[in-house]
Amino acid sequence: MSVEEDIINVIQRKVWTVEDILPQAKELAGNANKLPDEARKGFPSFSGDWSEENVKKYLQKLHAAVRDPLRYRNRKHLEDIGVQTKGVPEEIFDDSLGLKDIVGLFDELKEFSESVTDILIKKQILSAWLREGMDRAKQKLKGILDAKPAFQRILNSTINENLRFELVLRSAENTGFIGSAEDIISKAKFISEFEISVEYTENFEEFINALTSVYDKLTKLQEDYGIQNGELSESSKGKTLQEAYEVLNKKLEDYSQKKSKFLEEWKMYSNTLRSIGCTAPEAPLGLHELEEEIEKLKSECLKRLGEEGLRVLRFLKGEEDFPEEISKDGIKKALEVLRPLFAKFLREES
Repeated sequence: MSVEEDIINVIQRKVWTVEDILPQAKELAGNANKLPDEARKGFPSFSGDWSEENVKKYLQKLHAAVRDPLRYRNRKHLEDIGVQTKGVPEEIFDDSLGLKDIVGLFDELKEFSESVTDILIKKQILSAWLREGMDRAKQKLKGILDAKPAFQRILNSTINENLRFELVLRSAENTGFIGSAEDIISKAKFISEFEISVEYTENFEEFINALTSVYDKLTKLQEDYGIQNGELSESSKGKTLQEAYEVLNKKLEDYSQKKSKFLEEWKMYSNTLRSIGCTAPEAPLGLHELEEEIEKLKSECLKRLGEEGLRVLRFLKGEEDFPEEISKDGIKKALEVLRPLFAKFLREES
């Protein structure tokens, strides 16, 4: 086929297309002119190139406007603020006052934070609410406006941008989530103080589980073992949440074993002192403090009983076997110290 024939065929197809569209366009124009001026306000105007696709799209919009100008105008009000109206029940567009309220609430929210309204539009959250009904959409928008102080705190938080976006999104979808969002922010900021990376990527539930686990480990090490921030930062600095969890979990296991051993020593020395009529304080929670206090109790026991006397007392209490190598003087000294205790016990028994 020659170039000339190609050109003729293209022109012929365009002519056929125009002949097909023209009657429809004339009919729409005639029907539009029959409507009062008020009804024709806001009718779509043609823009763009005169391609077949653009012309057909324009005629579709014009057809909708002519068929029901009220619904067309109300639909356009929503589309002008970015709402995707596909799937929204047609009866919604009969309620001009209701849609005016929706647009008003949206504009008020946009004045407060475009970040929030951008999420409502881009994630089609407002469209979903409208599909559930006008009252539902109003209730949700009012709920966000009532919670503006909380949203402001979330928006102003210093957490990473991806996590902040996710928390705003979930809070916008359901304002009941705001309390959880603020708790997550608090935990993330606390963990960041230890120079642990709190980077959110995709899986929200997985991230929250990791965040909470690391937070629990850190607080337990602080509260139950008295471990200082500097010591914890040194071992977890620069690590991801998962890496930090593994390090902290191992540290917690080590400290748990160490504390159990220390408490056994504490019990031995404190019970020894109480056995000879002395007082002993309660065991401190902190690991380092507990270790220091054990040394003090041990010194006090040695001061009162001596090494040999201490071993005799442990034998009498059934805590260890009799020390075969102990001297006679050692036994005598231990019994002299313990004599008041035995005397007191005999008086009470009689």
